Amino acid sequence: MYAALKILCRLTILGYFRKVKIEGKEHITKKGPYIFISNHPSAFMDPIVVATSIKPTVYFLAAGEYLGKGLVYWFTNRFLHMIPVYRPSTRPEDTHKNEAIFDKCIEHLNKGRSILVFPEGASVTEKKINPFKTGVARIVRATELSNNLKAGIQIIPIGLNYTDPHQFRSDLFVKIGEPITAADFLTQSKESEQEEVKALTQHMEDELIKTVLHMESDEFQDLLEKINDTFSRDLKSELHVKFKAQDREFELNKLFISAFSFFKNSVPDEYEDMKVQLDNYFLKLETHKISDREVRKVNVKMNAGQILFHIWGAPIFLIGLIGNFIPYRITGMIQRKLNIKDSFKGSISLASGMILFLLWYAALVTIVWIKTPLSFFSLLLPLVLYLSGLLSLLYYSAFGYFRRRRNLRKYLNDHPGLQNEILDDRKKLVARFQALRTRFDAQN
Repeated sequence: MYAALKILCRLTILGYFRKVKIEGKEHITKKGPYIFISNHPSAFMDPIVVATSIKPTVYFLAAGEYLGKGLVYWFTNRFLHMIPVYRPSTRPEDTHKNEAIFDKCIEHLNKGRSILVFPEGASVTEKKINPFKTGVARIVRATELSNNLKAGIQIIPIGLNYTDPHQFRSDLFVKIGEPITAADFLTQSKESEQEEVKALTQHMEDELIKTVLHMESDEFQDLLEKINDTFSRDLKSELHVKFKAQDREFELNKLFISAFSFFKNSVPDEYEDMKVQLDNYFLKLETHKISDREVRKVNVKMNAGQILFHIWGAPIFLIGLIGNFIPYRITGMIQRKLNIKDSFKGSISLASGMILFLLWYAALVTIVWIKTPLSFFSLLLPLVLYLSGLLSLLYYSAFGYFRRRRNLRKYLNDHPGLQNEILDDRKKLVARFQALRTRFDAQN
């Protein structure tokens, strides 16, 4: 069941996200034991993404309140490999059970198995790493000491970089970091236990930070989003960074974050002035309900390839639309109706979509199998609907983009001079960023 769910979840992720890239699989070179550590911006979505991104079967440490009781607990524990951890803030009456859970983790590691842990201890949707809990280091130390430091535990940091985990058809970049050999940080001395646990925990935190876009403040996150909508488009074109090159885009974003910190600390007045100029530019765009990308390409016409795509793609779009519309709409309604924490929105959308589409496809296969002579071909129906559904999303996005651009041309015709005004502001903004880039490169 775990293997089947892994395949199903992988297909769901490829449907949910517009772009998915996994980097660093070469760091997982042997059977185990492994402890995978990851950031935790999107509740249930994160373990699914990690489990489908790597080859080893993993056991998940999860908050006990989410595993249910009785039959539900048996199912999640037996088939989904979820191991409960009871937090004092939510289940104080069950915290005494954590010692047995601690021993269970050691047992798994001694058998060469892999465990996934989110050391921040809570799911919060933000682009930063919060201080780690020490539980992972304590589990590692106990396991290694029971094996005379020869258990061979490798700790692998996995960075989950979503553009927005709660936004359908956003992007996902998974960066698997270099392995940490746990025994390198440990001795058999009882006196140094606290110091070793602290050092290993800090090293794990530092290594995970390398795999994510870690921003100290919301200010940097807002700034990065605006620069990615303006200057980075020009920069990626200049550096020939292709649409699917998420690894290079990730490194550029890392450099942007370093530049923010550099200029804020070295020339704070200029940094604030740049922010004001950028904010004013986006305020003007928002006032007129215009995007930076559309105003730059408003006069670009569809080429022959795009016209052919819209013509020949129309029948497949209709197949995908008709075959997937009902579960798609119900999934959206569920997300809008449920009053849930932000960190759970994407997870609920992903999980409910996977279940609804699975039931929908199964129902269609059953109906076609029973009611038509095409019983064998009905088994191909889920594949046809899945692929046509993906293409219909692409088709709808492309069609919507060109429709908005047509409407924008009409709007700009009704507001003479606005396009030149916006493009002039943009030109000044990009020139300023280029000057700052030159200074940053020279001093770093």
